[in-house]
Amino acid sequence: MITSTKERRAFQRMIINAPVTVVQQQQVLEGICRDLSANGMGIAVSEHQLDINLPIRVSLATHNNLLPPFEAQARIIRVLEEEAGLLLAIEFLPVT
Repeated sequence: MITSTKERRAFQRMIINAPVTVVQQQQVLEGICRDLSANGMGIAVSEHQLDINLPIRVSLATHNNLLPPFEAQARIIRVLEEEAGLLLAIEFLPVT
């Protein structure tokens, strides 16, 4: 992992590139988790029709059948345009 000395994030990001499922109400969206940190992740999608004002649930598959998928409640904080689609920047919500 390459990190910059100018990085202002509280937590370092890990490059993941793994399938992730995003659910919001009845809508299910498949994407690729590009990076993961302790407080959020970047998800590449071709398109989305999610309401950025509503919470989402993310489920990141593991490569080990003994471990359940990583699941978290989150919110979309940014949608960035990329050459191949969109990048959803999400922030995990506190567990209540």
